[in-house]
Amino acid sequence: MKKGVFIAFEGLDGSGKSTQVDAIKDRLINKHIKFKIEKEPSDRNPIGLVVRDIIKGLTSVSPVTLAKLFSADRYEHVLHDIKPYIDGGGHVIMDRFIFSSFAYQGLDCSYDEIYLYNRDAIQLLMPDLTIFIDTPPEVCIERIDSTRNGKELFDDKLAAVYENYMNAFEKMKSEANILIVNGNQPPDAITEEIWNALEVLI
Repeated sequence: MKKGVFIAFEGLDGSGKSTQVDAIKDRLINKHIKFKIEKEPSDRNPIGLVVRDIIKGLTSVSPVTLAKLFSADRYEHVLHDIKPYIDGGGHVIMDRFIFSSFAYQGLDCSYDEIYLYNRDAIQLLMPDLTIFIDTPPEVCIERIDSTRNGKELFDDKLAAVYENYMNAFEKMKSEANILIVNGNQPPDAITEEIWNALEVLI
């Protein structure tokens, strides 16, 4: 049986990432392609649920603990949900993966620390393609302020998060297939660019 394809979407909060995940989902449904959408933190694993509470500010832990919780959730998610589905021929569209840790947990931990925490997940499975919606931090902040009631943990640090993404893309270029898409385009144009890249793989 031919394996499925693993696609990860990345971007700052407010970048339009979730809009594009939904648009690609609709395309896959219309073409009757077997797939599922997953996200990080996971929404079924107890570790992922704890991470979600931390991000919302409902509880707090040290930055190192948070980075390790993300990596633990990721490994369990890949091992039990993502890899078996892909091995069975289904495609997985992932809303955030390893580069989100480099970008967000990288605010408090070094690149090497983040890589070490996630080494087992990286060795288990890396996306066939990582798609980064490249929207300027100032645009993302404006969108967040206009649509969200209350701030989340990383909202005030998006410029630094963006720099961490760029640094990680450079350091991981030999291990990851990365497509950077201009997020300032009209949403339909972004979707078309992404779909053209996916058609080659799926």
